[in-house]
Order: sequence, then structure tokens, then C-alpha cells
Amino acid sequence: MPHIAANDPAFAAKREAAITLICAAISDVATPMGYTRKGTTWARATSLGKSAINLQRSRYGFTATINLRFLTSDGFSPETSDWAEDDDIRLQRFYLGHEGVGLDDGEITYLDVHDNPECLAVPMHILKTRALPWLDAQHTAHNHPKIEDFLPR
Repeated sequence: MPHIAANDPAFAAKREAAITLICAAISDVATPMGYTRKGTTWARATSLGKSAINLQRSRYGFTATINLRFLTSDGFSPETSDWAEDDDIRLQRFYLGHEGVGLDDGEITYLDVHDNPECLAVPMHILKTRALPWLDAQHTAHNHPKIEDFLPR
């Protein structure tokens, strides 16, 4: 994909158009659940902590990933196995059952979005039905639910 973009003088405009589409799709899912957008981050705060959805642009400029974060009211990530590796959880951790749809690494390719916005259907479905319910459960439970509890059985 980088070689196609590198030879396309219109790539920068396509990338920005794709980012606009991705942000609109995330807003469509996150806003009804009480998240507010600032830049490429959507956040929600309660007395138990603050959660965020972040569209992280790749440093190489061809892809983006969706990351989730929760900080307790003390300002720390929960002390559970889901948060052991990093302070951010990639949306791909919720993809179980959607293998083989080009989402194995959790990256969203700008040219794919530009050429076919419908490619956002699976990641937005995962965000809406698995990742956000799990993230929001962090706000209501002191024992911080596990990702596996929000995956199909």
C-alpha cells in the first residue's frame, strides 16, 4: 500500500478525506454513548474515571488504529490483566470471530476507506457492540470487567 500512496499526488487529500470519514463513523457510535470529541479523541468521564477512544494516525501516514483507554479516578490504568501490557487497548483485541476481513493487525488503511467507506462497517460494529460496552463497564464496576467477557463464545 505505501508504494501506491507514494506515487499518488492526490494521496494527502485522500488521506484527509479518509480521516474525516473515520472520525464521523466513530462519532456516530461514541456520541450517543456520552462521548465528546476533541480532535481525534472521544472522551467520557464519571466519578469512577475517564475513558477515551483515540484515532491514532500511523507515523508513516498510510494507516490509523483505534485505541481505547481508561483511567481510574486516581489517574491510573486499572490493575487488571487487560491493562498489563500497555495503557491503551487496540480495537483489534475485540475482533474475535472476524478473522480474515483484513483487520488482523487492527490497522485501518486510508486508501481502503477512501475507495470504499463500507470497509469501516466491521470496525465500527466491533466498537459499538463489544469495545464500547466493555469500556463503559469500566465506569460502573469496581472489579473492571475483562475483554473476554465481551467477546462471542
